[in-house]
Amino acid sequence: MDSSIKFDPNARPGSVEEILAPAKPLHVVGLREMWALLRRHKYFISIFIAVSVALLVIALASMRNSYTATSAIVLERNDTPMLEAVTAMQGDVRDRSAMETEMDIITSRVFIGRVVDAMNLVEHPWFNTYLAAAREAAEPPGFFDRLFGGSNAPAKLPPLTVQRDQAITMLLSKLSATRTGESLAVTIHIISPDPDLSAALANTVANTYVDWSRSLKKEAMTDAVSFLRDRAAQVAARIAQNEREIAEFSRVNELASDVRDDILRQRIDGMNTQLTAARVELAGVRARRDQGRIVQEGGVELEGTTLTSPLLASLRDNKATLMRERAQYASNLGTNHPQVLKADAELASVDAMISSELRHIVDEMSGEEAIISDRVQQLEAQIADLRATLRQRSLAEIRLRELERDLLADQKLHDLVVGRLGGLDPYAEVAKPSARVVSIAAVPTQPSFPQRSRIFAGGLIGATVLAIVLAVMFEALDMRIRSGQRILQIVGAPNLASIPKEARRWFGRRTPTLARLLEGPRSLYTEALRALYLACRVRLPVAKPIILFAAPLPKDGSAAIALGFAYSAAHDGIGTVLIDFDPPAPDRSGLAAVPPGRALGDVLAGSCRLVDAIQPVADVPGLDVITAFETPRGGHADRRVRSDDMRRVIEDLRTSYDMIVIHCAPVLILEDANWLLPFVDAVLLVVRFGRTTEQELTNAVSRLQINHAPLIGTVLNGVEANAQPGQETLGALNHRRQARAYLEV
Repeated sequence: MDSSIKFDPNARPGSVEEILAPAKPLHVVGLREMWALLRRHKYFISIFIAVSVALLVIALASMRNSYTATSAIVLERNDTPMLEAVTAMQGDVRDRSAMETEMDIITSRVFIGRVVDAMNLVEHPWFNTYLAAAREAAEPPGFFDRLFGGSNAPAKLPPLTVQRDQAITMLLSKLSATRTGESLAVTIHIISPDPDLSAALANTVANTYVDWSRSLKKEAMTDAVSFLRDRAAQVAARIAQNEREIAEFSRVNELASDVRDDILRQRIDGMNTQLTAARVELAGVRARRDQGRIVQEGGVELEGTTLTSPLLASLRDNKATLMRERAQYASNLGTNHPQVLKADAELASVDAMISSELRHIVDEMSGEEAIISDRVQQLEAQIADLRATLRQRSLAEIRLRELERDLLADQKLHDLVVGRLGGLDPYAEVAKPSARVVSIAAVPTQPSFPQRSRIFAGGLIGATVLAIVLAVMFEALDMRIRSGQRILQIVGAPNLASIPKEARRWFGRRTPTLARLLEGPRSLYTEALRALYLACRVRLPVAKPIILFAAPLPKDGSAAIALGFAYSAAHDGIGTVLIDFDPPAPDRSGLAAVPPGRALGDVLAGSCRLVDAIQPVADVPGLDVITAFETPRGGHADRRVRSDDMRRVIEDLRTSYDMIVIHCAPVLILEDANWLLPFVDAVLLVVRFGRTTEQELTNAVSRLQINHAPLIGTVLNGVEANAQPGQETLGALNHRRQARAYLEV
């Protein structure tokens, strides 16, 4: 073959990178991306929804119907306190707290216990679960009981009080009381598996509450009447006792009913007057006595004092007369005249008598002073005694007023109790209940639970939403390669082509690769391989290139890609030989099986000529195939091959062919690719769409880069166009509908 590829070795890598690099992602998740995600996980979503629906159907089929019956009562607007007057109670209106209290009473264990007793629910196995357990224990042992050695010994029933408590608990779990806004109507809901039982329970709860409220009010009113009667009798007895004590206390303490008639106070006032007069008199006596003593001592003249007595007055008059006579005698007769001397003697006698009278007067005043002083002391003592008595009487009056106030209080309490008793006693036998039944429960005809249609619709929607959410979560955790953009981000090498996935029917046989190429020369598959060939042609640096195809792991389709690439080159008129170091089975590739002794290994061993190992591909002019080894997975025999021998084979093939395509075993399994790197000009790494993970791709590229592999790009195999995570450049795969007019899709 003398034709050759005219490669451009001066092509700028940068410009080629820009041409072949995928478009930058927009990082926008829209309807297309969501639809692609759903397409990628359609089997998971379908299976999850199918399993969820099956479980939902089983659950709905196993659910037991529950029927809800509803009755209604209306609470009275007033709640009569038993110790209040009837006329004052009619205006009282229930407040919110009273309403909530009534509803709490309806759902209390004490009240529900009355309903349990009225309906005899202790004998109902649905409410008394101990009965159901005892009946199950009494049944013959089942298969699993016999298999696992279980015993059905009769269960001992607990005490009746425990069974009653269990029935109350079960009824409370099935009962609810509701109220709308500020309405006085309370609606009672009962749920049970029996519609007749539900209606009966709802009506029993309503009627029992009305009867119970009437009995409670009647009992409370009866207790109130009894209490008021006893209280009235006690108060009346205490009033009589207080009156007797007041009378006896007044008699013992001599208390007057009027203050003006109080003799003790009058006596005290009279004695105070006498005491004042005695004290004034005592002061006058003491003053005259002191003057008499001063006169006796010669301190003052008698004429300037208030001392007087009949004798003293007479003596003073005689003295005055004698003094006038002496003065006359002395003036007429001289001082030595006997008459003058006689007058002097008489004056001396009168003075002596006056002095004696003064002493007598002073002595009398002293005695009078002692008498008056004794009287003053007696009056003061009497007044003090009377005042002490008055203080005692004041205390007694205080006690009397206390007794009178107690008496008045008891009288008022007695009047109040008698008034309340008169208002309550006529109504003691006609107590009005605090509620009345306004709606009886009808027997329900449709179960309230389960509403199977709604539950099924909701379950189906929920399962669908949950499946989508799980798919999104799996997508976030999924590290498998589905985009050439992602390959470029991870390894820095462009994805040169995206090969579409083979469309297969259920249980249909896989079409061999060569047959697909020959049967669909204008299919999406062949056009994608042709695009790969054209992309590589502008990147190959030599005239007769050697291209190596490999994959990270087995079953990534690298053999089919290498064959398709060689087919595209041969179809372009390029003499091409395919050396397969990891050949698939003939039914997979469509190539004829290698004759015994004509493999490349035999050529390298010297037992076969190279021209004899070359097998032309039928119906594909210009394409030959060399199988490396006869054994499956021929890479296992690489120990018989030496690099120098392989180099000589490559040089011989270059003289006869314009392109050499080598396919080798997976990079992460065998080292065939690294062994062949010194002989090749370009390496293409095949990545399986939706199977190869990012870590596997990174590890494979790292293995190749250790040996300085000339990696020019990757090939994304098995692409599903509708399962792309973004706007990927896939050529005709992006336009399948329009391509049908040109291609054999």
